Amino acid sequence: MEVSIVKVTVGRWGNNLAVRLPGEIVDAIKLRDGEQVEIEAHDDEVMIRRVRQRVSLEDLFRGRSPGEWRSNYAGAHDWGTDIGREIVSE
Repeated sequence: MEVSIVKVTVGRWGNNLAVRLPGEIVDAIKLRDGEQVEIEAHDDEVMIRRVRQRVSLEDLFRGRSPGEWRSNYAGAHDWGTDIGREIVSE
């Protein structure tokens, strides 16, 4: 991964200060309009990081019934033969 370092000027935006992200940086990390970033400050350093979207289990499995999921993934894993008390009937 190539590291890009670009100097920009801090400017006023209403009551806040703002930094515009140059196209070179935006292209390098494939940042899109409307995406969220988090800003972390330590002493005299500032880190800007893309916010990773978190997906809940409900969102991940929405739209399919448990039976549909089981049929789609039936036989996906071979756990070996059932033995002892772990025998599971479907």
